[in-house]
Amino acid sequence: MELTAFRHQVGGHFGILLCNGHVAKPSNLREMAFYKVMNSELKHFSPAFCKEVDVRATVNPSTGQIVVETLEKLDCHKKKSSSKHERSSTGFRQTTDGRVTVDTEKQWNPWAAGCQCKVVERMLKELEPTPFLLLENVVAHYTRPCVLDLKIGTRQHGDDASESKRHRQLMKCRHSTSATLGVRVVGMQLYEAETKSYSYVEKQEGRRIDAAGFRGYVKRFIKCCGRSRAARIRQKLSKLRSLLAEFEGYRFFSASILIAFDAEAADSSSDDAVKVCIIDFAHSTFSGFFEDLAYSGADEGCLLGLDSIVEAMEPIVSKDPVTPSSSFEKKK
Repeated sequence: MELTAFRHQVGGHFGILLCNGHVAKPSNLREMAFYKVMNSELKHFSPAFCKEVDVRATVNPSTGQIVVETLEKLDCHKKKSSSKHERSSTGFRQTTDGRVTVDTEKQWNPWAAGCQCKVVERMLKELEPTPFLLLENVVAHYTRPCVLDLKIGTRQHGDDASESKRHRQLMKCRHSTSATLGVRVVGMQLYEAETKSYSYVEKQEGRRIDAAGFRGYVKRFIKCCGRSRAARIRQKLSKLRSLLAEFEGYRFFSASILIAFDAEAADSSSDDAVKVCIIDFAHSTFSGFFEDLAYSGADEGCLLGLDSIVEAMEPIVSKDPVTPSSSFEKKK
């Protein structure tokens, strides 16, 4: 089974690949363990975890074409892979100077392409296969996915972080909206019908903006949804907030909220019209998980972040007429 480039990755610092209705990310022992014991109610707000697979990358020296594949069969989410962007897969190629590139002439988020190429480059150097986690691709049935990735919480480092990493993560929070709002923009893409292309916001921009800038990006994203989808997003965020408020001792360090809708679909209030997921659990914990420190109460930093997202949406959802829009002017 071949793995290919994933056009709609907007966040994270590891490259995410695409595989037959799944997304594949480099395996992390803690994250896999968290998925396996995940609370059943939380599963409704998370991509389904399927399995861990070994992946190899090989290059044809005469053509430079790279094959990334696993020998395992994957059928659990195949039926959701019917959209145009899934059928048109994109691979990787090695240039004459040894660099790995995404093998396409289509518009591609340069930051995401860079992350994915780095993962493939590392695999080419490895003698042993690389383990990947396979998760449900929640935008597989969207034709033109619009995606917003928001890192939640006032703290990003796990208890196992080195002193240097702890310091770096504290600085990122302190100098971004994470410290004050409990959330910051990690990445965003919106499809523009007029130009038939995507506009992107990447994580460096998310770290630079202040509270007003954060609210501005959330409003732009919500304004593109249409009234029904915007209301559905707010409803799902509120349900997730209520759920997490009851999670005694849980901490979702460095987790993200992923919000998505299909720009090519009509505005709708149906449950599948929008996706609201909590993702990235490599540093999440709860009482009794591994030998982690025990915490009491709910994750207040996470709850603050969810409140800030809903608050940023409110002027658009409650007052202004919201019609589906494709215009997105990227902040310079």
